Amino acid sequence: GAAAVVLLWFAQQAITAILMLFFAIVVAIALSAPVDWFVRRGVPRQWAAIVTLILFFAAVGLLGALVFPPLVEQAVRLANNLPDFVAGIEAQLSALLARYPDLQPFVRVGGDGGEQIALDLFRGVGLFSLSLLGGVALTIIFFSTVAYVVLDPKPILRAWLGSLPLGRRRAGMRAYRRASRAVVGWTKASLVVGAIQSVATLIFLSAMDVPGALVWAVLAFFADFIPRIGGYVMAFPPVILSLTLGPMTALWVGLFYLVSNEILGSIVAPKIRGATMKLHPVLLIFFTLAFALAFGLMGAIVATPAEAFAAAFYSEFYLKRPLRREQH
Repeated sequence: GAAAVVLLWFAQQAITAILMLFFAIVVAIALSAPVDWFVRRGVPRQWAAIVTLILFFAAVGLLGALVFPPLVEQAVRLANNLPDFVAGIEAQLSALLARYPDLQPFVRVGGDGGEQIALDLFRGVGLFSLSLLGGVALTIIFFSTVAYVVLDPKPILRAWLGSLPLGRRRAGMRAYRRASRAVVGWTKASLVVGAIQSVATLIFLSAMDVPGALVWAVLAFFADFIPRIGGYVMAFPPVILSLTLGPMTALWVGLFYLVSNEILGSIVAPKIRGATMKLHPVLLIFFTLAFALAFGLMGAIVATPAEAFAAAFYSEFYLKRPLRREQH
């Protein structure tokens, strides 16, 4: 009993590390598809894994080189324009309050509001730097785990099968293979939906003359990897920047993200994901909401792969068990 309590306490404290390890394994499983593609063409598996990892890390590095410099440039521009931006917002609020005086007791405008907002914005720079260093360390650990699993997945499989009773190991292997196929399907579906969202974002933001449209379009490509939540997270920077162009521009940008996220997230993505993963869209939506509420952003990221594993293990260890008993 005491050991179980200690184990549960440890799992609660280390939940982020556990979820990160699980997601690293999921990424490694997704990368197994190109590894198998190289193997089928006669490349030894070790070399196929190395080539796949080189291409993967090259793509990540290229993406970082394309996105981060413009992203920093937009952040610096926003910071430099912050006092004027706050003053513009206050002027618009003053005009609004002049038309609707009943709102004046609830809104405070003027004084040192702009300076206070700027002070509050930059007060946590030291804490942000520490968080950034921690994030870099976690990123290095994450990609190292992905590389280790891709290069040699056998220890993970042996550990999984070794944790099962001898009579359940075949079912465990079938469940793992089924879940792996679903994870590959999830990756393909996310790439398709991400491409749709990225193209639509680039066209719309370019038409609205929002700064950094290409950057926000590239980030929107990865929004679907965080179902339901990712699209709104990616919408925040362009909506804030569009306020510098005027409130109506920000309103249209916000409406675009709202409509596109709801259509893609509630209708298109579950349909495509359900077809490629062979899972019902309602289950996918439920797992996303449940994991997001339970574990936050990291939970939302791993929710769909976790549902794939849960469905595979449920099928092999529960649904097929009565069938085998009936056959005997």
